[in-house]
Amino acid sequence: MPTWYESQVIKDLMPILGARAVRGIETNFFLSRIYTGKSALLKVARYLEAGINKEKRRALIITDSFTKKFVKNIEEYLKLIDMNYKVWSGVLPEVPFPTIDEGAKVCEEYNPKILIAIGGGSVMDTAKMILVKYEKPEQNLFMILPSIGAALGLRKKIKYLIAIPTTAGTGSEVATAALITDTSRDPPKKIEVVHEELLADITILDPEFIKDLPPFLTMATGLDALAHAMGSFTTNWGNPYFDATNKATIQEIIKYLPRSYKYGGRDMEARSHMQVASTLAAFGSYGNQAPGINHALGHSFGKIFSIHHGIAVSLFLSYGITFKAKVTERWMQLCPIFGLTLENKSRDESLKEFIHSLKNFIHSVDGPTCVKDIKEPKISKEEYFGKIDKLADYAMNDAVTLTSYRPINEELYRKIFEYAWDGEFIDF
Repeated sequence: MPTWYESQVIKDLMPILGARAVRGIETNFFLSRIYTGKSALLKVARYLEAGINKEKRRALIITDSFTKKFVKNIEEYLKLIDMNYKVWSGVLPEVPFPTIDEGAKVCEEYNPKILIAIGGGSVMDTAKMILVKYEKPEQNLFMILPSIGAALGLRKKIKYLIAIPTTAGTGSEVATAALITDTSRDPPKKIEVVHEELLADITILDPEFIKDLPPFLTMATGLDALAHAMGSFTTNWGNPYFDATNKATIQEIIKYLPRSYKYGGRDMEARSHMQVASTLAAFGSYGNQAPGINHALGHSFGKIFSIHHGIAVSLFLSYGITFKAKVTERWMQLCPIFGLTLENKSRDESLKEFIHSLKNFIHSVDGPTCVKDIKEPKISKEEYFGKIDKLADYAMNDAVTLTSYRPINEELYRKIFEYAWDGEFIDF
């Protein structure tokens, strides 16, 4: 079943409006209540104690098989306020539809007032979809529109959705979007669901939850945050709120991701800064703004070839920025962050130097910037080009494509995918 944003009517309407013109119709500023640091859990516990009558204090803790271990970090605070709780650890990567129905069924049986999501993007996105299906079982997830007058009317059964991230990159804790997988398609396709009522009511940022994040996930999720901030900044959708947020985010990531990747839990300062940067990146992109087309490219590529989301969207970051550079000079504002000047250089020279510096940074934390360099899983040239039509089709039918400031079509997507095989500089 197609989503609303795959409708030809919507595709025809957006170019008429102009991607940026939509911001004049609807520009919003959404953010959850955020608690940070070692006192965060206690503060949230006391807040819940005051806001929910004792007989109604029931929480469903949503995790996957790995993040279930973090439940022990919050148990004492739940017991402190006489909060009954149940743990459901059935989340699967990239949120296949059946897990949403399973989680909603658990809610129907347990009748919680609070959902607590402990995990990465898949866990938090699953919690958001469970919230919808539990409260609105008749709701078609394909047809949730982030538009004026399309209220869902959630929070009738669940009073608080609480997000506790265990990675530093996805930013789902402050995003109004969720990524789920439509397993009925062949191959499965990532679907974006965007609505302000999906935003977590409370976010807890405690670096203890990301202290032992392994190097690969540190790198992949950190690059995901970079892809959010840089892709969003160069969309031409910016305003002073999010431009400032995204610039600050990029500076934080450039400074602290290499340290967090190299030293892990031995450098808690870097861990803490990356945790905040992740949240800011989502706030300045999926939380309130539009990410760049590197996300449409990455969603398609990542799903078809089973590549980690952060790796996929950051791999295509340089190609998305270069493609948009034909119609915007916003990338120039990011040059000083990389220590670059624009003096005595042509525009093309400066752009190439900027893209080179961006790729060097990604390489510095062992991230790939072209498809042939991906080591796990290794993708053959024949397999990649054999699926390039499907890659272009899925990217073209991604929600992010609707917000591309430079007009794009399936043929241009195909060409970008071709250039991304060996890292060729976009010249069209």
